[in-house]
Amino acid sequence: MKKLNIILLLITLFFIAACSTGPDNREEPVPEPVPTDNDDVKYQRYILENEYLKAEISDLGATLIKFIDKKTGQDIVLGFDSEQEYIDNGYNLGASIGRNANRIGGAKFTLDGQEYILTENDHGNQLHGGNSNGFAFKKWDAVSVTNDEAVFRYLSVDGEEGFPGNLTATVTYKLDKNTLTWTYSGESDKDTILNMSNHSYFNLGDENIKSEYLYITTDRYAPVDEVGLTIDEVLSVKDTPFDFTEFTLIGDNLSKIENIDNNYVWEEIGEKLMAQLKNDKLLLSVYSDLPDMHVFTASHLKSETSKSGNPYNGFDGVALECQYFPNGINYGDKYLLPILRKGETMTHFIRYEVDPVN
Repeated sequence: MKKLNIILLLITLFFIAACSTGPDNREEPVPEPVPTDNDDVKYQRYILENEYLKAEISDLGATLIKFIDKKTGQDIVLGFDSEQEYIDNGYNLGASIGRNANRIGGAKFTLDGQEYILTENDHGNQLHGGNSNGFAFKKWDAVSVTNDEAVFRYLSVDGEEGFPGNLTATVTYKLDKNTLTWTYSGESDKDTILNMSNHSYFNLGDENIKSEYLYITTDRYAPVDEVGLTIDEVLSVKDTPFDFTEFTLIGDNLSKIENIDNNYVWEEIGEKLMAQLKNDKLLLSVYSDLPDMHVFTASHLKSETSKSGNPYNGFDGVALECQYFPNGINYGDKYLLPILRKGETMTHFIRYEVDPVN
């Protein structure tokens, strides 16, 4: 009897092992879990594709992982192979930034007479909504995905990183011919601020962006202080290294200044061409209805890995971050402000258009 029980036990163990290692009949692969500092989280990536473009997006930070021009095969955004690398790197490559893109001075602001104290993560200021606790590092819900559109949603609870209101934020990526449009919208149960941006770093296929040409359609910019906080001043770009009012080799201007990490000023709500980046093969045009655009040439960019397998270094990409005037909430009513009123909806877009250079 004992011998029979042993035989039955062995048969059972063999059956369990065979089932656990047999073929998976599910049509879609299950994403591998990506460890974080707190627990194991399963992230998923989604592919949008049409005749002209292919985009790959992660639900970690509603992040643009790949942005490929199909005619040349060129991926024009920087990124990593795994979500853990995005978490570890901290440069917000391709992420949907929020609640507030850029810096808020002193990590505090006043809205309707009430002061809100935010988390500090950048020389006493708050940067990109709280850095490791900002939208870029949250898992977003993919609420709708088709061949050419992906919609992500995240609930930011009242008091998260110090911001008021339960905020429902939505990010949509939409392909249409040779364009990719990134749109954000938000609703809150309290008055709050919402100033999101996409933080992709662009490189059209060159060793670094010093050999690419940049054109910006405004002649005004805002200087920054010693820790990168945009100050309450708007200057002309004329006769400065910040002048890109015609196509200019980025390296020429960077030979006169260490880095560009500045807000370019339109202060207009409404669709407009804001910038163009080009090399000898591709032209990237950036349109938005947001009032300003922060340009970052990433002089201190650093990574051990990348999608190409080579580490990233300074000037490997340029971020063209359409947004509201940085720290404008602390400068009174001089600038257009990203105030989202209770029960209302705020919506803005950035559109990237990719064309061949003839």
